[in-house]
Amino acid sequence: VFDNNYYLDLQNNTTLFTSDQSLYSNSADTEDIVDSFASNQTVFFENFILGMLKMGQLDVLTGSEGEIRTNCSIANADSSYYQQIIESIVGPEEQSQSSQST
Repeated sequence: VFDNNYYLDLQNNTTLFTSDQSLYSNSADTEDIVDSFASNQTVFFENFILGMLKMGQLDVLTGSEGEIRTNCSIANADSSYYQQIIESIVGPEEQSQSSQST
């Protein structure tokens, strides 16, 4: 079931990952959001929809415009290694076509 129980688990300190639990336990900024979503499932659903709409408007970088990162928060120092991996999977022709179509 897709619902707001994740946020109730945060309040009850019963989450699986400590990184998730820190949303509630270690941050005054996000504690209010957790409380809001836990106490009102409609508010959670409304905000989830808005977040999905915003993510749908992001431009996805493909081909040579983007990269697969080894650490999501840091750009790779040398993308050519990852470029070779991508080309070995999809082929250089398909990759260049996909980057031209976006």
